[in-house]
Amino acid sequence: MRMIEDLFYGNICPCEKSLTRGSEYSHLLDLAVKNEENLSALLSPQQKEVFEKLKECMTDMNNILEKEAFIDGLRLGLKLMAESVYDKSSDI
Repeated sequence: MRMIEDLFYGNICPCEKSLTRGSEYSHLLDLAVKNEENLSALLSPQQKEVFEKLKECMTDMNNILEKEAFIDGLRLGLKLMAESVYDKSSDI
């Protein structure tokens, strides 16, 4: 039960990930930042405001998708565990 307690007390945060330099994700993040800076330089103040609102919406949507993916993965893992523990049809 120690892991469950750590999760309860906030010692484990499933949403935290470290960024590995040189990874595909790191490369895409650098590219996205560069393109965002280039685009932002071309926009008027009003357009920048709309762009910022769009980015906020995209961030909120990504957070929802990450949460749902975590929940789905955890449910699948628990179902696999329950089946392996409680399946009496197996001789193993």
